[in-house]
Formats: sequence, structure tokens, C-alpha cells
Amino acid sequence: MSALLAATGLHAYYGESHILRGVDIAIGAGETVGLMGRNGMGKTTLIKTLLGLVPARRGQVVIDGAEVTGEAPFRRARRGLAIVPEGRGIFPTLSVRENLTLAARPGLDGQRAWTYERVLETFPRLAERLGHGGGQLSGGEQQMLAIGRALMTNPRLLMLDEATEGLAPLIRQEIWRTIRIVRESGIATLIVDKTVSAVAALADRIVVLVKGEVVFADRPAALLADPDLMQRHLGV
Repeated sequence: MSALLAATGLHAYYGESHILRGVDIAIGAGETVGLMGRNGMGKTTLIKTLLGLVPARRGQVVIDGAEVTGEAPFRRARRGLAIVPEGRGIFPTLSVRENLTLAARPGLDGQRAWTYERVLETFPRLAERLGHGGGQLSGGEQQMLAIGRALMTNPRLLMLDEATEGLAPLIRQEIWRTIRIVRESGIATLIVDKTVSAVAALADRIVVLVKGEVVFADRPAALLADPDLMQRHLGV
């Protein structure tokens, strides 16, 4: 499998705080990778460093064989990276329709596999609330909007940071169903979530971070077969 995105030896800091400590991670085209770890272990920082939102002090980020370590975030987005951020990041004063259409653009290959109509078909709740402001939606609806907006960019790699956090069980199931649809459509996904069973059911590989270092990177079956590691690093 060719590497769509690869990072080697990543070190990142917030001020003097050393957050990422030599992280290696690779995501192949169409691959689903679960990124797990307790709170404060560097998962969100890793995503932000891959996107260029946090600068890498040392190490290298490569997309399609081209080094992009010093490249601006908007240029990485143009290479096909998209994020559903923790906290959703929707525009509360814009309508559902406006939140979606402002993000619409073809993919890197010029194709528009994810159209406005397809997003609304995937999220019927949004179709019923097109005129509502983003701030008027429930938490689950806001998460659907955040995912739909990211898909409107027709990404090659979608990063989901705690997409089911704080949601009711039925809404979480709907989000997982949508992530499965995205995966099956051929988009590579990087999923940050605390639910081991749900991530293991979808991911091709799982990476576990502890204090900014990778302590596990293997198939889900290998993680599930190691209850001591799960208890020690994931608390399950």
C-alpha cells in the first residue's frame, strides 16, 4: 500500500512543553487508522502537526512522496487533507446550507464524489434544517454538519478528532455508520476516539500514543489480544 501521508521522527512543542517525542506514523491511500491514548497524550497535537497547524520542531511530514514539513496548512488542505476538529468548529451564525456550500470544491483529481446532494442524503437531519443556523443545532447535528462540511472538500484523507465525544448513544451509532460509509467510499481516515471496540471494528491499524510517543502500532486484533496493554494505556 502506498503511503498517502507519512511522518517520521516528529517532535512538537507548546512553548517549552515537549509534546510529541519522535512520532512515526503512516497512512496509506484508502486506509483507516485509529489513533488512541488517554487524554493529554498528544493525539490532537499530532493531528495539528500533520496539518501544519502546529509546527514540527524536528522530523518530517510527507504527502504523496513530497516533503511538506514547512508547508502552510491551506496548501496541505489542497493536497486532500481535511479535518473534523474536536469541538466541531462549525460557523454558528451561518445556516446549514451556507456551512456546507462554502466548503464545496472538487478533489485533487477534479472529481466531486461528495456533492451537496450526497451529503444531505447521508445526513437526512441536515436536509430538514437547511435554514437553521449552525448554533441552533443539537450537538449531534453539529457533528453531522462538521463531517458533511469536511466531505464537501472531497478529501483523500479525513481526520476525525473525537467525533463521537459527548453524544447520545443513538447519535454515536449514526456517526459510526457515517464513518463506515466514508471508509467504504475509498477515503483514507484517521480516527481519534476512546471507544476501543468501535475503532477496532473499522480500523486497518491502531496507533497508541503515550506521552507523545508511539507505544503500539499494529492490527486491531493484536491490540484486543493484549488486555494488559489496553488497561495500562487506554484504561479498558
